Amino acid sequence: MSTLVKKFNVVPFVNPYTLFGLVIWVGFVNFLIYDSWNSDKTMSKLYLLMAIQLLPFLICFTRQHFDYIAFVMFNHFFTFSVGKLNQLKFNYKVDELYPAAAHAIDELSLCSVLLILGYYISRQFIFYRFIEKEKFQLLSLSRIQLMIVAGYVIFVPLFLGHLPTWLITMHFATMAADMVLLLCSNSPGNEVFSRFLRMGVAFSTVWYFLSTGFLTMVGNLAGYIFIASCLQKKYKQLLLPLVLGLIACLVQNVKQDYRITIRDNPYFTVNDRIDLLGNLLYAKYVEDVELEEVTMEEEEEKEGISQNLSKGFSRAGDDSLEVVLEKTPKEVPFWEGESYSALPYIFIPRALWTDKPSRHIWNKFGRTYGFIGANDYQTSVGVSYIAEGYMNFGYVGMYSIALLVGIFIAAVERLSFYFLRGYYYFTFMCFLMPVMTYASDFTTLINSTFVISMVLLIFRTQFVKMAQVDDYS
Repeated sequence: MSTLVKKFNVVPFVNPYTLFGLVIWVGFVNFLIYDSWNSDKTMSKLYLLMAIQLLPFLICFTRQHFDYIAFVMFNHFFTFSVGKLNQLKFNYKVDELYPAAAHAIDELSLCSVLLILGYYISRQFIFYRFIEKEKFQLLSLSRIQLMIVAGYVIFVPLFLGHLPTWLITMHFATMAADMVLLLCSNSPGNEVFSRFLRMGVAFSTVWYFLSTGFLTMVGNLAGYIFIASCLQKKYKQLLLPLVLGLIACLVQNVKQDYRITIRDNPYFTVNDRIDLLGNLLYAKYVEDVELEEVTMEEEEEKEGISQNLSKGFSRAGDDSLEVVLEKTPKEVPFWEGESYSALPYIFIPRALWTDKPSRHIWNKFGRTYGFIGANDYQTSVGVSYIAEGYMNFGYVGMYSIALLVGIFIAAVERLSFYFLRGYYYFTFMCFLMPVMTYASDFTTLINSTFVISMVLLIFRTQFVKMAQVDDYS
C-alpha cells in the first residue's frame, strides 16, 4: 500500500483547504457553464477559461507545494486571459465577446484541459520513482561567486550592443540563470553584501529599460521574484512583483513614444531619459485626468488612470489564436508542418554552421495574417504553439500539440530534478522559464529549453559544489 501511495504521490491530494477551494471552484464553474450555454457571446466563456487556468495554482497553493503546471497555467491566465478581459472591458468597453474571440476562448479552454491532463497523466510515469514531498534546497555561494554572478547581471547589459548576434540568445539565457541564482541561493557571512548586490541587479534592470526602452528584464525580474516567493512561502515579498507589474503596465502606454525619442536622440544622458519618461507619463495620465475634470463631453476621448493601467495589461495579450481560427483555411491555407521544419537542426549553433537556414516564420505569420503590412519584411509577430498547431494541421494539430506540450512540461520538470539529483529552487526555476511562455511557437519552446540546458550544463560542476547537504533534516 505504501508503495502505491509513493507511486501516485504526484496526484494532487486534497487537504481541508484544497477540498474547500475545489467545492467553491466547482460551484463557480457550474454557474459559468450554465450561463455560457445560454449565450454564445457571454463573457462567462472567458471567466470559465480563467477558472480552468487558475485551478492548478489553487491546488498547489492549498497544498503548499508547487509544480510546473501551476506556474505555466498562471502565466497563461495573466498573459492571455487578463489581457483579453482588460482589452474588452476597458479598450473596447463591451460586455460580450465578439464571435472570433468566443471561438478562440472555447478552443483554448479545451486545449488548457488537454494540456493539464497531459501533464498530470505523464507525471505518473515520469515521477513515480521519487517522493514529491522532499523539501526544496538552496545553493550556497562564496563571496567571490556572489560578486561574479551579480556583476554579470549588473554590468554586461552595458556592453550588449557589442555582442555578436549569435551570442545574444546565450547571453539572455545566462542572464536569466544568474538572476534566478541570486534569488535561490544564500551566502553565509555575506548577507548584507548580498542584499546590496540584489539591489544593484534591480537598478540594472531599470537602467536597461532606460537605455533601450525594453521592459524585458523588469518583467523577468518581477516573474522570478513571484515564483521564488511562492516556492519559499515568503508571501510578503509578493508586494514587490506586484508593484513592478503595475509600474510596467503604466509604462506600457508610453513605451513606444519613449523608444522612438531615445532612438532619434542617442546622446541623451540618463537624466534626460528619466525626464523624458516622467514627461511622457505626466502627459499620459495627469494631464488626461485634469482634462476630464474640465469637460465631461470629452470623456470617451480621454483615458483615466485606471483605464490606462488596464490597457497596459492588455498589451501583454496574444490574439494569434483567434486570428488563425478565423482565417485558416478560409483565407490562408494550412501550413502543413512548415513552421516545424527547423526542428531537426534547431539545436546546431550558428557558430558551427554559418549557413544555417534562418527562421522567418514570425515575419511570414505577421504578413500572412494581416498583423503587419504585406511589404514589411522586418517586423516579427509571435504566434502561440496552440495557434501554430491549428494553422498547420487544423483541430487535430491543435489538440495534439496541447497534449504534447503537457507531456513535455512534465519531462522538463523531471529534468530539473535530475540535473542536481534533488529539489533545488534554482534548477526548478531555470528549467521552468522556457516552458512558461504562452505566446511562443513549439520550436522556440524546444530551443529555449535546449539553450538553458546547455548554459547550465557548462557550469554544472560549480552548481554541484554549491549544492548544500540537506540542511532541513
